[in-house]
Amino acid sequence: MISSDKIKEIADKIVNVIHPEKIILFGSYAYGKPTENSDLDILVIVRDSSEPRHRRARTIRKNLWELPVIPKDIIVYTEGEIEEWINVKEAFITQVVKKGKVLYENKNRTH
Repeated sequence: MISSDKIKEIADKIVNVIHPEKIILFGSYAYGKPTENSDLDILVIVRDSSEPRHRRARTIRKNLWELPVIPKDIIVYTEGEIEEWINVKEAFITQVVKKGKVLYENKNRTH
C-alpha cells in the first residue's frame, strides 16, 4: 500500500513540475479501501493546455520516474474542460471533482 507521506511527496513533485491549479486524489485511496493491488488515481487540473489530453501527463510521469515504482493513473484536465462537464452528474470527471480528496489547491492564483 502507498503511505500518505508518499502520496504527499508525489503531489508536491507534481506541483513543482507543472504548477497546477488543483490536484485531486480519487479512487480507492480517496474514498475506498485500497488494497495491495490498488493504484494511485490522480486528477491534475491546469489552467490551460494546448496539448491533447492523452499527452498531458507525460511530463508528470517523467518527473516521477525517480520515485519508487508506484502504480499511478494520472489524468490532466484544463479548468475549461472541468467547467464543460461539472453540471453533468453522471460524468466521470464530475464525480472525481465532487468526491475526490484535494491534495493541493493554488491559493495564490490571480485571475
